[in-house]
Amino acid sequence: MSGLGDITSTWPIALATVLSWFLTGMATWYAGRAGMLDHPGSRHSHTQATPRGGGAGLAIALFTVSLLVCGPLMPRAWTVCIAPGAALLALLGWWDDHRSLGVGLRLAVQLAVSGLLIGCGWYWGWMSNPLWAVLTVAFVLWMVNLYNFMDGSNGMAGLQGVFVSTVLAWLYARAGDGGSALLSLLLAASCAGFLPWNLGRARVFMGDVGSLFLGFSVAGLLVAGVARHAFSMPVALMVMAVFLADSTLTLLRRVLKGERWYNPHKQHAYQRLIAHGWTHGRVALLYQAINLGVVLPGIVAAVLFPALDWTIACALAAVLGLGWLGLVRNFGVLAQAG
Repeated sequence: MSGLGDITSTWPIALATVLSWFLTGMATWYAGRAGMLDHPGSRHSHTQATPRGGGAGLAIALFTVSLLVCGPLMPRAWTVCIAPGAALLALLGWWDDHRSLGVGLRLAVQLAVSGLLIGCGWYWGWMSNPLWAVLTVAFVLWMVNLYNFMDGSNGMAGLQGVFVSTVLAWLYARAGDGGSALLSLLLAASCAGFLPWNLGRARVFMGDVGSLFLGFSVAGLLVAGVARHAFSMPVALMVMAVFLADSTLTLLRRVLKGERWYNPHKQHAYQRLIAHGWTHGRVALLYQAINLGVVLPGIVAAVLFPALDWTIACALAAVLGLGWLGLVRNFGVLAQAG
């Protein structure tokens, strides 16, 4: 399960892509029949009723290929610690896509699976510091929710999933963990299979079933990688830097302005751009250009010069923060929530 031989075969990756595409189509058909539609409104960035819950396709595809096809190659961190929580959150999201659930129930389940993930790491000896355990639970909770917050523009969450998972595959392969590298590639492939249904003029939205699943899966892979010394904490934070910057700074700004931060809104940077006439495709292209042109070079530099990893991570945070601030000032305040 360690070593690069585990990722030499491409057919499971191709299978995950095709299966995700097919199952997303089935989920789209089901959502239309079941009336699972997101309607346009002041808090939404789309202009026509669109089915939601398509993320069920990518989640089922990943579970099928990783556990049934590539089971012996998968790392214990996935099969024992991450996959059960990801499955539970996917079911919670699927339920929420059918009928809106209360914040209390959603938060309770998210807290439970985050705690179980950290408890699993504690049991297997990946984590022993109580303070870091508490902070890691908070990080996982935020990752689950920020992915949900950032899933508001066509292609945004799926493309980020492809980028993050591909980078994780490289990081794990470099550390000699072929099983985790293969898992990361399968996650990237599952996101890629979803994208034809969501890019451009979306035929389906990912829904909570997909965003909660993706947020937890990515968080689990980041936590496991740091805990098992596949890569450093600064590198892990940089992998999700674009989403972390936009969601965290937007939340802080709303809290400081005395708004009800938990209410729906359209104040993320990507939502402001769309509200000012940018197409969803153009916004997605911008975010991935930042990933490739700014975030990825920072990650590579931090990996090659580990003594400078925190310095590089802080510099990247400063660059993204200044960019976010400039965009907010130029595009003004939109769809203010009370």
